[in-house]
Amino acid sequence: MRIGVIGTGAMGANHLRVLSRTPGFELTCAVDVSAANLERNAGPFGVALLADPRQALPLVDAVAVAAPTRDHHALCRLFLENGKHVLVEKPISRTLEEADDLIALAAAQGRVLAVGHLERFNPAVEFAAQRVESPLFIEVQRLGSFSPRSLDIDVIMDLMIHDLDIILQWDRSGVREIRASGVPIISSRIDIANVRLQFHSGLVANVTASRVSQEKTRKLRLFQRSLYLSLDYQARRVKMFQLRDGRISEELPQIEDVEPLANMWRHFGRAVAGAGGRIVSGGDARAALELAQAIVAALRPPGDA
Repeated sequence: MRIGVIGTGAMGANHLRVLSRTPGFELTCAVDVSAANLERNAGPFGVALLADPRQALPLVDAVAVAAPTRDHHALCRLFLENGKHVLVEKPISRTLEEADDLIALAAAQGRVLAVGHLERFNPAVEFAAQRVESPLFIEVQRLGSFSPRSLDIDVIMDLMIHDLDIILQWDRSGVREIRASGVPIISSRIDIANVRLQFHSGLVANVTASRVSQEKTRKLRLFQRSLYLSLDYQARRVKMFQLRDGRISEELPQIEDVEPLANMWRHFGRAVAGAGGRIVSGGDARAALELAQAIVAALRPPGDA
């Protein structure tokens, strides 16, 4: 599969690295308005370096869109309407209307539209997902230090949306209540936020995201009847506590350590080939975006547009 990377900043550089090593893909080109980014991050791979995404059309069968969120809709639309498969970074788009347009276009063109909710492909999340049945309480901490990357979106769209996507896969009953607080610290947008989600099933999820913390933390804890899972996204490890015969047993299961980005691309390749690869669909990404937008709205003072 001939593939190009659109946007060669921090995340685009990761896509270039992984795609260059993943069987089944031929990395053909990279596109960026920044000549410096192109030379630094894409130049070493010996691909065509382009300033205009339209120049990539004859060179690719699929693209990774890693440009700023404001450009997702226009770029994805360009490639989908020209018959190319697309994997776009999260969030899928700025608005639900843009997401709906891309979902409909991909369906009409018969092309794969996947969204880079990377944590779904974390082996620790994959392990946990096989054991989640009816969660009662979920607590998540996703904390990181400040980076000038992704300042066109707030911390909910930048970081928290990963965990919202995962929680929505584990409980599809719908959100009944949102209680949220958050503040801008360094940027002009919300940099740290906490949200309490009450689902119709009774599940309560308490999620904290920060991009102004000193230490990087990526942890999820899940409680359901007779089972407690403690998941470390960074270490890609799970601790499992189970109630058996009146006693609590602790288990540290052996989980194959696979890079989530490489795992995601292997699944994307199989999905394009019709071989049953798992993707985060446009519909799933839209649901995560809708919840993220509802949280952002809950953070605004009354009367603030």
